[in-house]
Amino acid sequence: MGLSKEIFTHMAIYSFASMLGRLISFVMLPFYAAIFRAEGYGVIALIDATLGVLSIMFASGFHVAILSIYHQESDGKKGRVISTAIRLVWGGGLAAIVIPMMFSAQLSRMLLGGEQYSVCFLLALINFLIDVGGQSASTSMIIKQQSILYSGVNLVKLVVGLTLNIWLVLILEVGIIGVFITSLITTLVGSGAFLFAAIKEHGIGYDKEVAKKLLRFQLPLIPGELVSFLSRQAEVYLIRFVMDVRAVGVLEMAYKFPPLLNLFISFPFTLAWRTKAFEIAEQHQQAPRIIAQMFTKYFFAMVFAGVVLAVSMEDLLKIVTPPEFWEAARIARIEIVTTIMAGVNSLLAFGLLYRKRTDIISAVKIAMAIVKFPLAFLMIVRFHLAGAAYSALIVEAMAICAFLHQSQKHYRIDYEYPKLIVISSYGLLIYVLIVNGAVLQLFDMASLRELMTELVTGVVGLAPLGGEESGKLLNRVLNKQDSVISLIISICSSSMSLIAVPLLARGIQIAKERRIAIGST
Repeated sequence: MGLSKEIFTHMAIYSFASMLGRLISFVMLPFYAAIFRAEGYGVIALIDATLGVLSIMFASGFHVAILSIYHQESDGKKGRVISTAIRLVWGGGLAAIVIPMMFSAQLSRMLLGGEQYSVCFLLALINFLIDVGGQSASTSMIIKQQSILYSGVNLVKLVVGLTLNIWLVLILEVGIIGVFITSLITTLVGSGAFLFAAIKEHGIGYDKEVAKKLLRFQLPLIPGELVSFLSRQAEVYLIRFVMDVRAVGVLEMAYKFPPLLNLFISFPFTLAWRTKAFEIAEQHQQAPRIIAQMFTKYFFAMVFAGVVLAVSMEDLLKIVTPPEFWEAARIARIEIVTTIMAGVNSLLAFGLLYRKRTDIISAVKIAMAIVKFPLAFLMIVRFHLAGAAYSALIVEAMAICAFLHQSQKHYRIDYEYPKLIVISSYGLLIYVLIVNGAVLQLFDMASLRELMTELVTGVVGLAPLGGEESGKLLNRVLNKQDSVISLIISICSSSMSLIAVPLLARGIQIAKERRIAIGST
């Protein structure tokens, strides 16, 4: 199997569970939006942002540290890398949650205006500890490219999580606390499976020398990751105090969609590719060229998915959320570009990771954070919710320049810049044509509405509902039919247009090869 085929096969397997999970989340989104409203989403966002500080310290760089150290250790000590990392993460995580647990009531009162959410903080802290332990253990499956087993565990988590959310939130109506109870139980299931598999294979041994190597890799990353995260999350608190909790809920809804790019493209690609990249860099003379080619393929996948998501954003929100969330569309579109840039940065930093110059990564992130906080404050005051998204976009663009410059000095990669420019320009063109309505005007909306009405009426008529319930369901669907039609057209048009890029490139390549062959004869 070729390298590209191998990587994208594993990527597809990794993303399957995430894709299914996100699909189910969208099915449930109208129910959650109606129950929690914007204020409820704001509460969840503020708790997640607060605990994100701990996740940065124990989860963000440790995954990469394990991969890097594992590939450089002798065969006899590779297993100790996994077991030592698990013990380090569990020990550090346990120490880190003690004080926040003691002051959960004060945190709830300070951030959310009352102590009624202190139990949610406690549940979230316990969930954090179990989750980071499970993440470190799951690295064993990633290194061995056990993508099917890894995704199987996540599918089990998905089923458990969906069942509990329906039972606790929709049936028992326990409120926001049901979300945190569900998260804790699903994390227990997933982390338990990862830990069992890792300990069974590698034991629970501890190696001081390996621990020192892991910490030397990880510790320089923490200041940069922490400051970067705080500057990014500062906008949540700025929105909270400059505007209100409802505005935080709208921002959270806007930020709910762009991470789809990470779930479906960036995260699965990283799982499949990063361990292989370290391996290739150690053994292959053509590694810089191979890494550059893989970067181009990754970039195309991110731009492709980003354009499809961006042109669908407004219609998606109108279909699945109440009107109070619809203003999130333009913020989400800006964040989609920022997410693509962040994914690019994660790959551009490869040279620094490979040479273990995590101190430079940290320095770049600290410098960007210093710029980010005052910029975010000024832009939020001026542009409100959109200001938060614009400030993140500007800072991520600056980070690309910094990471590219620094990483190339330590491990030069000849990126395929002409191809990257063509991909970006073509993606932007397709986005502008569809969002401005140029494509939609080619269709006869009256005929499409009539066709959809007949189709929906027939489908609803087959449902085992009473006459009154069938009528309510039919009215709800038909009230949103313009958005549904527009969504279908946008997705199909953008997908077909972008699929033409690799086909065209392949055609040009074949024609070029034929000309060379004819010339040689």
